[in-house]
Order: sequence, then C-alpha cells, then structure tokens
Amino acid sequence: MDAPDSAPASPAPPPFATHPAHGALPGWREAGQGRPLLLLHGWSVNGEAFDDQRALALSGFRVIAPDHAGHGLSRHRAGATIAALAQDVAGLVAHLALTDVVVAGWSMGAMVAWTLLRDHPGLPLAAVGSIDMTPRLVTDPDWPHGLHGYYDMAQAAQMAMRIRADWPRLAPSVALGLWAAGRRPDSASMQRIAHMAAQCDAVTLAALWEDMARQDFRATLRTAALPLFHLYGEASRLYAPAVGTATHPLQPSAGFSVVAGAGHSPHMEQPQAFNAALLALIAQASTR
Repeated sequence: MDAPDSAPASPAPPPFATHPAHGALPGWREAGQGRPLLLLHGWSVNGEAFDDQRALALSGFRVIAPDHAGHGLSRHRAGATIAALAQDVAGLVAHLALTDVVVAGWSMGAMVAWTLLRDHPGLPLAAVGSIDMTPRLVTDPDWPHGLHGYYDMAQAAQMAMRIRADWPRLAPSVALGLWAAGRRPDSASMQRIAHMAAQCDAVTLAALWEDMARQDFRATLRTAALPLFHLYGEASRLYAPAVGTATHPLQPSAGFSVVAGAGHSPHMEQPQAFNAALLALIAQASTR
C-alpha cells in the first residue's frame, strides 16, 4: 500500500543579499522582489534583527533592511543623530529608485521613520509604521508614556556615559530588555543579539541615545497625511500597554495591533504572529 502523500513543504524565503556601506550610502540587506518594504532596526542591533521577515518576500515584498550609522554594515559611518540616520535612509530610497514604499521602524527605527515623514515629504512613501515605540522617550506631566514609565534627560545622559565607558559590559542587560517580561531569550537568540551588539560603535550609540531623548514626534503623528500604523508587544519591558493606548489617538485613523505575549522585539520573539499582523496593517493602510 502506498504511503499517503505528504503535504508540500512551504517554500524557503530567499536569503538576504548584503551590500556594504559606500560613499554616502549606508549598508543594507534585501531579499525578494515586489513592493518595497523598508524595515528600520532599533538601537544597538542591526538589520539582521529582521532575518525572520525575509519570509515576507514570499508575500510579494522586496524586503530592505539598512544598517544605521554606527551599527553593523554601517559601523564606521558618521551620523550620530536621528536626522542623520533618516538622511541616510532617504539617500538609499533614491539610490534604489524605490516607489510606493512601506516603512516600518522598530524602536529607534520608528523615530527614523517618523523623521522621514516629517523632514522628507518628497519621498515616495505609501505608509509609515512603528514597532513598539513611543513618540517621546522622556516623560513629563503631559506625557507619562516614555521609557519605563518615567525617564528624563539626566537619566539619558547617565546612560550615555555608561555606554561610552563600557558598552560590552552593558550590552547583555540591554539584550534582556528586548524580550517579554518574565521571559528570557534562548541561548541562540542571546548569541545572535550579542553578535549584533558587538558590531556597534559605542561612541555613536551613546550620542544616538541622547538624541533619541531629545525627540518629540507627537505633532508629526497628529498632522501626518500618510497612512500610519502602530504595532506593539503586549508584554514589553520598555513600554507599558498605556503607551500604545496614548499614541494611537494622536492619529485615530492609524492602524493598530498588539502581538500577544511578545515584548519589545515581537518580530524576533514571535515572527509568524508578527509577520501576519504586519501584513494585515499594510493591507489596511493600502485602503486608506
């Protein structure tokens, strides 16, 4: 008796093609063909953090993940402000002649995406999304929704000093903060994050940390003409659920989704659930 046919295996996503930084361009990774999906990584990692999003190439996207200055492929590039990182990304969009671009920025990358929205109105963007981020890192009476529920410029300066003094010692505790509250990444994930952190320039990291604390994108979100979307981790150690609840009303038409059980890095912790949520948000944005 013949054995029953097994279910066909799902196709493997294409590998990332890697392009080193050169001239005025940051380094970047890309996979697939189709509509450009620009994924902007967070502070102290690099575009490798989106390795599981290569699967979105199978849904018709050209997945592009640049490395910001001071990180990974762009470690030796100058650029220690959010505005400079956004300028790099804008240059890459022009270099690749992209159109109808969906941008999704994670953590610090969300601030870079919002800067593109605010300062580069000529870019051919179709939608701008954020992944587990607040529009204002520091807190005040009008915005109690910053980092850890309370954060000020003095704390940001102290953190920058610690980064400059001994980034290798600090990096493991930063890595733990990426995962959901009450959970610890497995050894392979910790090694992956440690590898990315080791490819960062501490001086640039410190300067970017302080510059993040200077930013306030609330007005940008309120006045945005492009479709927006926000995706949060339900159990983020960095941002309480109230952050998403407060950010969404700044632009009530924005798409909004939460990955249950995930922390600050839902795309690494629960990639299948994250990818499904991201595709749904992009589809919603395309109808607005």
